[in-house]
Amino acid sequence: MKRILFIFLYIFSCYQSFAQGLSKNGEITNTGTIYVNKNGAIGSPTGVNKNGQIVLAATLPNVSTTAITSITYGAAASGGNVTNDGGAVITSKGVCWSTNPGPTITLNTKTTDGTGVGSFNSGLTGLTLGTMYYVRAYAVNSVGTGYGTEVSFTTSATIAVGDSYQGGKVAYLLSPGDLGYNVNVLHGFIAAISDQANARWGTENLVIPGADGTAVGTGLQNTIDIMATEPIPLVAARLCRGVTINGYSDWYLPSKDELHQLFINRALVGGFNPAGWYISSTEYNNDGYNGWYEDFSNGNQSWAPKDWALGVRAIRSF
Repeated sequence: MKRILFIFLYIFSCYQSFAQGLSKNGEITNTGTIYVNKNGAIGSPTGVNKNGQIVLAATLPNVSTTAITSITYGAAASGGNVTNDGGAVITSKGVCWSTNPGPTITLNTKTTDGTGVGSFNSGLTGLTLGTMYYVRAYAVNSVGTGYGTEVSFTTSATIAVGDSYQGGKVAYLLSPGDLGYNVNVLHGFIAAISDQANARWGTENLVIPGADGTAVGTGLQNTIDIMATEPIPLVAARLCRGVTINGYSDWYLPSKDELHQLFINRALVGGFNPAGWYISSTEYNNDGYNGWYEDFSNGNQSWAPKDWALGVRAIRSF
């Protein structure tokens, strides 16, 4: 009996500094200052359970960020390790990244790689070549989001025709003389990995002001000009401009010369009809009746009536 009384008095003396009262079950009924329980956990006590253990409020989880590996022009690998759940269930974990320091999970650029404590692997995709990124692992519990130490890396500055990149396949890299060429920054255009539905160029006997660009770099403006004047809803230009592929919605119908580059690199890009005719966004001689097309069986370019429904392959610039 004396031993039981001694234990009770010892427990009471340890807890009375933050307790204002005890329930009839001997449990502390208030919260107080920060204490350490017998397991070394630190937090604000919410009471004592029936086993005489201090009950602490949950805290943010602890997570570390894995070093960046497998860096390419458009992707990288990372991950993390949740070492402590903070006393509450981990409902999601992953990594988030940005071109600015301090990325958070409010960004769209993040992964979700499971729940609970422990390590995880993450893949960063949709990156821009030659760009520095900042990455943090995260873990979420009922208290909030805990972040790991920030790490940074720079993507590769090289890319080749046929590489998968930003929604499709690289179809062409700009060279000196091309519109938009920059000796210090690599640019080009990307092709969708498959054809869009066949479509017509537009309305016969209707001249489209401005849709006469032939060179690499003019397809986007041609497409915009067609959409500004063409009354038919489902023409090739609108089909390209209205599509969203792998999260990218800035596609357009290639110009005459851009279309020819698709033909030249058709094997690396893939998915073309080898016997198909494909539409460009270039009107033929502003005659109002015809547009420029290309025969992908031999690479010949010619005019064809605007009301012919032929192959369409969207591209986008980078």
